Formats: sequence, C-alpha cells, structure tokens
Amino acid sequence: MFVRTISNRISMRYIPRNMSRRSFMQSCSSASNTPDFEGTSKRSNLLNDHLSTTISSGNDKIVEMPQVRSEKDLSLLENEIKRVNHLSVKFTDHNSKMTELPPNFGLNQSIAIEKDLERELNAIVNSFNASIEVAIGYGSGVFEQAGYTNDHTQEKPQIDMIFGVTDPLKFHTINLIQNPHHYSSMKYLGSSKISSFQELGAGIYFNPFTEIMGHQVKYGVVSMERLLRDLSQWDTFYLAGRLQKPVKFIKDNMSIKYWNQINLRNAATLAKHLTLKKRKQNSNKSTIDEFQFYKEIAGLSYLGDIRYTLGGENPNKITNIVTKNFDKFKYYYGPIWNEVVINGHHSLPQGFTYDNSIHQLRNRIAEYSILQTAKGVFTAGVTKSIKYAWNKKMKAWKQN
Repeated sequence: MFVRTISNRISMRYIPRNMSRRSFMQSCSSASNTPDFEGTSKRSNLLNDHLSTTISSGNDKIVEMPQVRSEKDLSLLENEIKRVNHLSVKFTDHNSKMTELPPNFGLNQSIAIEKDLERELNAIVNSFNASIEVAIGYGSGVFEQAGYTNDHTQEKPQIDMIFGVTDPLKFHTINLIQNPHHYSSMKYLGSSKISSFQELGAGIYFNPFTEIMGHQVKYGVVSMERLLRDLSQWDTFYLAGRLQKPVKFIKDNMSIKYWNQINLRNAATLAKHLTLKKRKQNSNKSTIDEFQFYKEIAGLSYLGDIRYTLGGENPNKITNIVTKNFDKFKYYYGPIWNEVVINGHHSLPQGFTYDNSIHQLRNRIAEYSILQTAKGVFTAGVTKSIKYAWNKKMKAWKQN
C-alpha cells in the first residue's frame, strides 16, 4: 500500500506540462528495460549489496539497516526504485516547465544563514536592473570553513554568487549600462560578444572583485538552460558539483529545485558507493560513516580540478568544508540520506555507472576547469586574475 501511494503521487505530480499521463506512465513502465543504472533489472547490484549495510553517524552510533524479508517485498521495492529512477534517467528534458511539486518538496534546500547576511545577499541581487531568475550564494563568504579565523581585522572573504538568467544577451546588455565597471576590457566588445564568450567551457561568465552594497562580490552569469542541463546530466559538472555542497538559494523556481534534488540524490548515490568501497578495502566492514559520506560528496567537484592539482586550493579544503558545515550537510541531505542510504533508492545521470563515474568526472572537471581558468584571464582581466590566484595561494599557505 505504501509503495503504491508513493508511485501514484510521483506519477501525478511530476508529469511535465508537455507530456500526457498515458505517455508518462508508458515511459515509466519501459524504464526497467534499460541497463545498469539506467533502470536496472539486476537485483544484486542495486539492492543486495546494500541491504545489510550498517550506518554510523558522527557520534559513532551504529544502526543496522532493515532486511528485506521476502521475494514479494523485493519485487515491489525494485519496481518502485525503477519508477523513481526513471524521473532522473529517462526524463532528460530539463527545459520542461514544472507546473506543480509536492508540498515541502526540496525544503532541505532552504538552508538558514544569519539574518543580516541574508538581507545583504537579497540587497545585492535586487541591486541589478537586469532580470535574474535564480540567485545562489556559496563559498566561504556565505558559509564558514574551518581554518578561517573570526578575526574582524582580516579582510572578509569575497561573496561568491551564481545568477541563472533566461537570456544572457539581454542580461549583459542591461548590466553593461548599469555596471560597466564590473567588466574587464571585454566590455568594449559589446554584450553580444560577451554572451557568446560566456558559452565557452562551462557556460558561465564571472565578474570577480566587484564592489556591490559594501561587499566584494564575485558573480557568475549562466543561462538557465546550461544550469539545468548540468544539474540533470552532469554535462560539465562545473555547476552541479558546486550545488552538491550547501548553498544559499536567494531566488529559485520549481525547475531548479526539482533538478537540484535529483543532483543531490545522484551525488549521494555515488558517495555511498565510494564510502562503502573504501570501508570494505580498509576494514572489510559494510558501514557508512556520515562524516566520510559528506567528504566524498564535497570532494567530487575537485576531481581533476586544475587549481587543486597545481596547489591553487587549500589541500585540506574538503575536510574544512565538511567540518565547519556538518550540520548544514545533514540538513541539505536529510531526505536524500533517508532515500539513498537507508532505503537504497539509487540513481546516477544517464551514461554514468559505478564503474565509470570517477573516470568521467575527472576528465570533465579537468577539461572545464582548464577552460574556465583560461576564460578568467579575459573575463576578469590580467590584474584581477593575478589577484584572485594570489589570494587563493595565500589561503592555502595560511591553512597548511
């Protein structure tokens, strides 16, 4: 009865506007015919490896996961997993408009921060005349990291933001009139060239070290199409990886909320696999340590990152991020932890499997981090690029 209720709710609530109920249900029923994570029919890979897994939280409490007792229960559970996985695997039209989501869906993505900082972030976003559909704050300027002191005499960290816009050309046209000082010499090429240049690499155009409302801000402009594509398909992983760590949504919509929830579940699926794999190699125990689980998630976006490889990032950054924000990780992944770790509902983007995910991510992150670093010389200008690289290096030295 429980399984039927869930699947019925999913089938009614998540039907894209341009798809009939019959077509949606027919496509759901066909999901079980695709290989491996693309709707697997193999019980052993998806279920049996994790049925008897134990879980340890930050206080070392060990919890035994419940056993599935009967073949009937296994069959029902597998069928439900296939239907849920279908949403992220087969439904790849990330541009479809979401008309309705279940009440409280994605509530875990609404992370609380200091009220004063939240007001200031809203003021920064509202200061732009150009339309911004989605605004996201991230990094040490929004969420603290271990290793940073609370010394108020030190310069505050730069606030990092991502702006999702429907029309990048229109955004840059309006913004060049309002804030020409935010741009490097690229501004002399005009908004058309800037928006075309933006599409290179990961599809995001950064303006670093801008002074807005008394804060030093680095903001990246990305089209909603590129942002949603990366969240749903891990196309470049440049943005999906950032949103797998706690972020502050200043403005959002149903599409971003839905696809980021899928992004978080995909990250949790891979992190669970990596955590179990390492535990078995080291101690031959099938246990999941929650802190290590979040470290695996936080570390995904640094696989192959050229800045991390060349020492441009603090080598302890991953541990620092999770240490200082452990409670935020728990909140951000609360329902995902229950869904993936406890209940064994797993998914990865189409084309990704347990065996090839790390290789694919390392190659994609290396490629796009190099391209974005090269783009930064032009979008930020030589002076700001040197300043940005020097600040990163100084942080790494101070925290070693």
